[in-house]
Amino acid sequence: MENNTKKQRLFNLPETKGNFMIKGVVKGTKKDNFYTEKQTRTGKEMRIVNFGLEYDEGRDLYIGFTGIEQEKVYFYKKPEEKGKKGTSQPVSWANRFKFAEDPKNEGFRLIGKNLGLTKVTNEKGEQVNDKKVLTDYDACAEIRNNLKDGESVFVKGSISYRSNRDDKGNIKRYKSMEPSQISLCAPCEFDSEKFKAQNNFNQVIVFMGIEKEVEDDKETGRYVISGKVVTYSNIEDVEFILDPVDEKQKKLAMTFRKKVKPYWALKVSGHVQASVQVEEVAVDDGWGEEDEMEKVSTPVKREYIVTGADPTTIEKDLYSKEAIEEAMQKIRNANKAEENYGSDSDDSGWGDSNLGEADEEDEEW
Repeated sequence: MENNTKKQRLFNLPETKGNFMIKGVVKGTKKDNFYTEKQTRTGKEMRIVNFGLEYDEGRDLYIGFTGIEQEKVYFYKKPEEKGKKGTSQPVSWANRFKFAEDPKNEGFRLIGKNLGLTKVTNEKGEQVNDKKVLTDYDACAEIRNNLKDGESVFVKGSISYRSNRDDKGNIKRYKSMEPSQISLCAPCEFDSEKFKAQNNFNQVIVFMGIEKEVEDDKETGRYVISGKVVTYSNIEDVEFILDPVDEKQKKLAMTFRKKVKPYWALKVSGHVQASVQVEEVAVDDGWGEEDEMEKVSTPVKREYIVTGADPTTIEKDLYSKEAIEEAMQKIRNANKAEENYGSDSDDSGWGDSNLGEADEEDEEW
């Protein structure tokens, strides 16, 4: 969701960034929830899009975002000399298109979503993506008008984190993929011998520990990496999965257990994947005793599977226990005040890196 006005930051710890890249076949554009228009409580127009990407045969991940009318948008112009600051220009919402079209504003680029959902012919006579940079609000309409089931697209963006308490006081935590680019790409051919799924992520975390995963009082054979991520306004608890499916991944698990200390920061990488949840259901087919059959339940569970870490990114001192606790106390104090007053790839032991190199679909913008 767009938000160009941020509250003053409560603490000075650098944010720990996370990114993703996914290539897949579009699904779900004919569903009722593919595109929605609403009004916010303050009367602003809001648009929402939500569509699926089949990144591997039978495996879907869903991408969605919200766009809301804003008072202003922002354009940015790169500096002419290295080391100099660029120029940021606020523009009224009503003039966002006129500003971009005015020749005197050449070099300014809207801060928004990068889209390439239709084709145009370039000077060489080649069919290329028609690149557009739009606000989240306008991007929703562009996706509604042009994205179609069966098309292959490349999506990249950042991972965001949030949490809240339900009516019973339980904390619910969410990871979401916020796209910054959605572009048509070469077809995904799942049956090709050369096909390799691209559903990658990386994330800088403040490591807290690693334990064996337990479900229904039984160990699953996997590990849970627990950590913290530092956002602009909060510090969120997060968990990632490590699945020791081969010797390299077993070695990675041991590396985390033996070489990484709590409150050290480092970048992990891996795959975002959908785990199909299957339940047993009774089917009465009219022929006597019911038959127990398997049924896939939806929505599927999204998991972030760590397959590698970068030892060169280890930071031992910046996110110390004292620094984290001090920041969290400031957050608690601010939240309490609001409640009171109201407020609106080698075998080094570090596994595989999965997001460092952009592929042919990672277009320059």
